[in-house]
Amino acid sequence: MSAQLAQTPIPYIPHARAGRITDQVLDHIIRAAQASQVGQTLTDADAALILVTLPQLAEELRQRRAAMDLISDVTDLDNVLFMPSPAPAG
Repeated sequence: MSAQLAQTPIPYIPHARAGRITDQVLDHIIRAAQASQVGQTLTDADAALILVTLPQLAEELRQRRAAMDLISDVTDLDNVLFMPSPAPAG
């Protein structure tokens, strides 16, 4: 029976991921991270929020940089004006 257990593959369980990261969540992450940079103590919840959202934020940043690199490779950006996003409704 122990030989059978040794051959049983361990199931893969994906890492937890945060849900949709809204502007409100981003603001919370920014405040917590800035507080930690100046030596303020983080709550366990703030530290967990930073850790659980960091991979998604870094991936989004990497994808955005790749998209901007592609756009700049095929477009003359000197005549492109990037408009700010509209403010969220109240």
